[in-house]
Amino acid sequence: MFGELDLWLSALVVLSILVALAATSLRPAMVFIFGLVVLYVMGLVDREKMLANFTNTSLASLVLLLLCSVALEKTLLLPRVAGWIVGETERSSLLKTIGVAGIVSSFANNTAVVSSLIAPLKNNNFISPSRLLIPLSYASILGGVLTLVGTSTNLIVDGFVREAGYPPLALLDFIWVGAPVFLCGCACIVYVSVRSLPKNGKTKSSLQSEYFLEYTVLPQSPLIGKTVSENGFRNLEQLFLVEIIRRGHLITPVTPSELIEPNDILIFAGDISQVQLLSHFPGLEPFDDKQDLLERNLVEVVVTQSSQLKGKTLKEVNFRAMFDAGVVAIRRGDERLKGGLGKIRIFPGDALVLAVGDDFMNMPNLASNLLVVRGLRTNQKFSGLNSALIVVGFLGMLLGSAMGVYSLFDGALFLLLFYISMRFISLNELFRKLPIELILIIGAALGIAQAMTHSGLADVVATGIMSVFGGLGPWGALAGIYLATWLLTELITNNAAAALAFPIALAAAQSMNVDPKPFFMVVAYAASASFLSPYGYQTNLMVYSAGNYRFLDYIKAGAPVALVYGVMVVLLTPLFFPF
Repeated sequence: MFGELDLWLSALVVLSILVALAATSLRPAMVFIFGLVVLYVMGLVDREKMLANFTNTSLASLVLLLLCSVALEKTLLLPRVAGWIVGETERSSLLKTIGVAGIVSSFANNTAVVSSLIAPLKNNNFISPSRLLIPLSYASILGGVLTLVGTSTNLIVDGFVREAGYPPLALLDFIWVGAPVFLCGCACIVYVSVRSLPKNGKTKSSLQSEYFLEYTVLPQSPLIGKTVSENGFRNLEQLFLVEIIRRGHLITPVTPSELIEPNDILIFAGDISQVQLLSHFPGLEPFDDKQDLLERNLVEVVVTQSSQLKGKTLKEVNFRAMFDAGVVAIRRGDERLKGGLGKIRIFPGDALVLAVGDDFMNMPNLASNLLVVRGLRTNQKFSGLNSALIVVGFLGMLLGSAMGVYSLFDGALFLLLFYISMRFISLNELFRKLPIELILIIGAALGIAQAMTHSGLADVVATGIMSVFGGLGPWGALAGIYLATWLLTELITNNAAAALAFPIALAAAQSMNVDPKPFFMVVAYAASASFLSPYGYQTNLMVYSAGNYRFLDYIKAGAPVALVYGVMVVLLTPLFFPF
């Protein structure tokens, strides 16, 4: 039996977890595992249950689905659809972008969906990408709440439901509220949100945006002693020499008559796709490269919110050793960066162009620090027949699960074996793509939720929410749970918010002696409602730099969507899932 001391200890641990997630760059998996270990040492988590949480059926189903989606990402489905999306009018392009992103995200990984569509939206010759990319992210979030498998958050909540001893959530349980929310949310994007989005200049591709490049003049270079104009630096197409760093001093603006000296650091800004032009200048060495960096494939990545790189320079973190990749260029929206690449402090949302080594994809810290946007050598696409087999197999698996022919776990397991037998996925790919960090977060979160319930912390928080909203009855309590979960999502991450809010929602339902299912559903919906920040959801972060957005753009565009989404979820959930 837990006492008051245990309640305060568990409260201290949970508060520490929240602070660490919201205010530090520590990886979420590390935070959750550390919190779980502390609770275990204090005797607030049972050993057997703690270990069993990492083999939870819903967690296993989620892992299998993510592994199956590796094959889905290599099909021709999204590239073919992407070519159809952009037309000559903004409204039609916007509608097709939202429709495709939403529908595909209802059964596929929405990060992969957004990653596949960013490039064609930026490459179009008709519409400013900044008018399409935030809607792309928002639509993928809205599409994720249409089905149980649309987002990892839904499956996490299903795992908590099973662990609490309640019937599992069905594949299409989410669609009853999700469909009207999706339609109204999309209408809000088209008719309200898009009006506040900027038109950030002429359309460019991801690799044609203004990047920040650095080259060093080697001591033996024939460029030395000649002026900028004589060397031809003024004649480069879409590349501009903006600064020279000479013996620690910055020379800007650079005049055509400026003489080039040994060891000068030349700072260029412009179109990264034109970088090969600089290879024609003898005696120039790109930043962080000694062995023909630019002859290798270029990969564009975005720095994540939880990245270890945050606030540090490339030299401080020894970037090449961390990722087996050299940095070719950096871009931070439309901000003009200053100083050398090695001295620039990296921040979440920064876009980096990397020249990668053979071990780049095998680096264990890749997923937690960088989101790959485009350019991977492993992104080869299958033929039309193989693509059709992969897509039909995936949809068939979901259909059989929805009809109750087999469980989601069984369907995903046999589909994965089929993909492996057909060589659509290799074992090496499975090992590389195994979401270790997600497994650790979810398994630890289950244990933390148990401690919150057993120590009485969940009841205390639920009582606090009831004291504010309980006067309005179960509907008011439901609104309070939604608000609490939504705030956690914007502050930390969607998966962490679901984990911490679930035991509170269960305690609130039990205290009112009502069916807890509407509370479960509201937690799932609210945990995906990240529209006000580029950092609350991965897809928001992916389009942040690509669209040259500012933080305020998310608030202006996301506020009406968040309001419509929240009101509809709170009003509709009890209608389809009565108290």
